[in-house]
Amino acid sequence: MEDKIKANAELVVKQLGPLSGFEFGYNADSVAWVDGFIDSQRSRTDIDKPAIDGLVNMLGSFLGESIIQCFGGKWCCVDGQWCVSFSDKDAAYPFNRVSKQFAYGAEYSIKTFFEQIPVLFKDHIKKNQAAEDQLKFFIQQAEEAYGRIYDAYSGSDRAAAYNDCKESMADAIGLARTLGLTEKVAELEKKLEHYKAVFRSQMNF
Repeated sequence: MEDKIKANAELVVKQLGPLSGFEFGYNADSVAWVDGFIDSQRSRTDIDKPAIDGLVNMLGSFLGESIIQCFGGKWCCVDGQWCVSFSDKDAAYPFNRVSKQFAYGAEYSIKTFFEQIPVLFKDHIKKNQAAEDQLKFFIQQAEEAYGRIYDAYSGSDRAAAYNDCKESMADAIGLARTLGLTEKVAELEKKLEHYKAVFRSQMNF
C-alpha cells in the first residue's frame, strides 16, 4: 500500500506540475497551490462523491509525501488509517485533512495544516534532522574513503581506505534502516555492492 501511496503522490506531481506554472514538488509552495486547487474543485457543480474520494486519495498521498520530504516521519497504518508517523504516539493524517477541506473549506486548509507540522512535532523533527545530518555524514565519509582508494600508493593504504568505506557505508545503511528510509537503504546497499565489485575487479581484493 505504501508503494501505491508514493506512486499516487508522484502522479500528482506529474499531472498538476504543468498546471501550476512553477517548479512543483514536495514543498510548501506546491502544497499552497494544491490548497487553492481543492477550493476550486469544491466550487464545481459537476463533481460527484466518487470523484472527490479519488481526489482525496491522490492529494492526500501528495500532502503526506510532502510532509515526509520536508519534515521527516514515515508512512504508517494506524487503526485502518494511513498517516505520517513521527513516533508511536504522534502522527499527522493527511488524507483526513484533505477530506475535511473538501467538506468544510478553508477552516481545514491543508496549507495551514502543513505549516503547523514543524510546530506540532518540533521535538521529533529536530531529532529526525539530527539523524539525517548524521546519515549524510556517513555517506560523505564512505565516498571520501572510496576516492582515497585511487590515491593510495601502497596496498596497505588501499586496504585501509577500502575498510573505511565499507564501515561508513554500513553505518549509513544501519541508520537509514532505523529511520525507516526503505528506498534509501536499497540505494545504499546497491552502492555498497558496486563499491565491493569495483574493488575486487580493479584492485584485486
